[in-house]
Amino acid sequence: MKKYEKRSNQQTLGQALEHFIKQNGKEELIWEVKAEEAWRTVMGKFFEKYTDRVEVRQRILYVKINSPAMRQELMMGKSKIIANINEEIKKEFLIDVKIY
Repeated sequence: MKKYEKRSNQQTLGQALEHFIKQNGKEELIWEVKAEEAWRTVMGKFFEKYTDRVEVRQRILYVKINSPAMRQELMMGKSKIIANINEEIKKEFLIDVKIY
């Protein structure tokens, strides 16, 4: 007679959520939210007052800036913004930034 090992079905809530998200094809949504949050972290308090809206759709970060001068300044540093946000979220996720 074989002895059966008792298998544990226990996992953390985080592990269960991650499994559920992957199973349902919603992983991209998680990265979108992380990238939106990273904008605030990477750009800091200074840019927060000029930022009206931040949204990620289809791996593109859309940022509405309420100052024409700041908008122009940020447009010139788009590649650096992408690199910094991708570094912050530890994934090559964003492919472009649209500043309007």
